[in-house]
Amino acid sequence: MLASFAKEDFLTFCQLMPTERPYTVAWFHEIIAQELQNALQKVQNGEKARIIISVPPRHGKSLTVSQLFPAWALGKYPDLRFILTTYGAELSEKMGLGTRDIIQSEQYSAIFPKTNLRQDVKSKRKWMTETGGSYTAVGIGGSVTGIGADIILIDDPHKDRKEAESNLQRDRVWEYYKSTLYSRLQGSGAIILIMQRWHTDDLVGRLMEQQENNPESDQWTVINFPAVAEEDEYYDGALVRKQGEPLWEKAFPLEKLSNIRQNSGTYNWISQYQQDPVLQEEQEFQPHYFRTYEEKDLAPLRLRYYTLVDPAISQRKEADESVVLTVAKEIDGPNIYRIHEDAGHFTPKQLIDIIFKHHEQYDSNVTLEQIAFQKALKYSIEEEQRRREVYFAIHETKVGNKEERIRGLLPLYQRGVIHHRHNEYEYEKQLMQFPRGKRDDRADCMSFCLDTLKPTRKKGTKVFYQKITGYFNPR
Repeated sequence: MLASFAKEDFLTFCQLMPTERPYTVAWFHEIIAQELQNALQKVQNGEKARIIISVPPRHGKSLTVSQLFPAWALGKYPDLRFILTTYGAELSEKMGLGTRDIIQSEQYSAIFPKTNLRQDVKSKRKWMTETGGSYTAVGIGGSVTGIGADIILIDDPHKDRKEAESNLQRDRVWEYYKSTLYSRLQGSGAIILIMQRWHTDDLVGRLMEQQENNPESDQWTVINFPAVAEEDEYYDGALVRKQGEPLWEKAFPLEKLSNIRQNSGTYNWISQYQQDPVLQEEQEFQPHYFRTYEEKDLAPLRLRYYTLVDPAISQRKEADESVVLTVAKEIDGPNIYRIHEDAGHFTPKQLIDIIFKHHEQYDSNVTLEQIAFQKALKYSIEEEQRRREVYFAIHETKVGNKEERIRGLLPLYQRGVIHHRHNEYEYEKQLMQFPRGKRDDRADCMSFCLDTLKPTRKKGTKVFYQKITGYFNPR
């Protein structure tokens, strides 16, 4: 009974097969499986299928898509022809060997007894079924002359970041895809691209750009799963994951992902794990600008604390958050330390409570922008001060062009003046994606320190020494 069910249900088949580790099904595997089944049906109907699957490392994408799926599809339709390509011939052959071994297993024969391999063509690079189906494994650049395919699988065409950041290598992958692989399709067929993102101009990036600029080009179904959800995620209209939740709680809980993020660095985490690469060539804030500190580093320092507040207002885009950030400035030196940040969609009362909490914890003054909404907030804070009998200064910083304000942080970063805690992922991401990122709330709030911490210029001074940047600035 189970074997009969596995013929029609791909994930049941996966769990029955002899793989290196027991196959564990997570919710996103179900979505991938459904899309693969849909693609297979389209191929049988003579229709075109194009799928991009972007998933973090070690989340089962290659085992599911490149090894188990071809075995299951050939069990149902033994005359199908597959081509698999990866960044290297050795990896491709290893995957081909894995699929071949599955098809030759007892468990497979119990489900698909009519699918058998030809004895004279069964190498790990290429093997065939007795009914004309085939599986050919090649590396990028490998020859597939004379070989047709109903389904092409492209699994991680870029070996690593170094290769993905080489324009020459990206061009090589692109040309191989266009001139060699694409021409191997039999009829409409299916192309399934599985990869972790490395670069905005990687194969996925180029396909997305082509789709956007040319309505007549292939239209892709994109299954994009970051390791941690950056917004609520839906599939077929149903909520599948809430913002902040891990993709695979059982295998990669948030604690484990946090450790990976800290060890891999924000730059790698954004692209490899969150599938949201940064165009390094245009980055203004480079990752090597970011300096971190430990709590013990603060102990011997004389510090003055400032709380910076950037409330979200209705005129701004919906995704913006209110940000309350406390920074510490050395009294006897140029360094600035990011101490404590709270960001989210707060009610006015929650926001005021957070501001008071920061002040009480750090004995800090507070900075707000000089615009209408913040004027009302300032009045509410002053009324709350009277009620609590807790008083502190409220500084109003001038409003200017947001990009210019954020860009004003660059000299401080280039000179190593600003120091982060180790878990500043969201903030560092906004800086690295500036000015093209979706959000900049935290970076904008940090820019308030340029005005708040600026020494007051004495009247009649011709040259102003900017202590926090460490350079002379003629006025």
